[in-house]
Amino acid sequence: MRLIYRTARAVVRLWSRIYGRWQVIGREKIPPVGPVIVAANHVSYLDPPLVGSAIDRECAFMARHSLWDNRKLGWLITRLNAFPVHREKPDRAVFRRALEALEKGLVLVLFPEGTRSLDGRLQRGEPGVAFIVQKSGAKVVPCALIGPEKMLPPGAKRLTRARITIVFGDPISFPPEASREEIAASIMRAIAALLTAYGVPAVAAEDCQPSPFGSR
Repeated sequence: MRLIYRTARAVVRLWSRIYGRWQVIGREKIPPVGPVIVAANHVSYLDPPLVGSAIDRECAFMARHSLWDNRKLGWLITRLNAFPVHREKPDRAVFRRALEALEKGLVLVLFPEGTRSLDGRLQRGEPGVAFIVQKSGAKVVPCALIGPEKMLPPGAKRLTRARITIVFGDPISFPPEASREEIAASIMRAIAALLTAYGVPAVAAEDCQPSPFGSR
């Protein structure tokens, strides 16, 4: 793990403990080796650094391409394994970068909804996540973020103190014959189940029954 990544993670962890009184639940459920995708709900701009800092393994992240308009920010997040996504057009390069990150042993942190939820409830999962799962064979660890939407809600220009809870669920393995629709729906159901278990109303595009593929 590179020094710049380790340092940034330590800084975010310290800040989160002091300012967010954060609680991380289920970190040990993330497999220590092998290709892993962590799929989380998306409620705030704070989500990527919070999820990444909660994981002991080094991570890679997809981020909207406009962040690279700021040269200093672009320089930093590139060195923290972020790579740009062009949401408004098909971007095959982003899938190649995602698969390369998994092949290097990085944990790929994704937000299947594609964009932040304005009301905190789950939106439909994008099919691109399922494509990466199919091509990589990676296990998927669902993740629920609770509190970032209060600390920095959409449209806010300053932080507000709020307790942050990050919950990791059991990893899900998908068989080769699983369709993209099944994969995407199962991931969103798993995230919704974690949110519901911790008292957060979560209405996914699909119903919130357990994944038919189970956890392994």
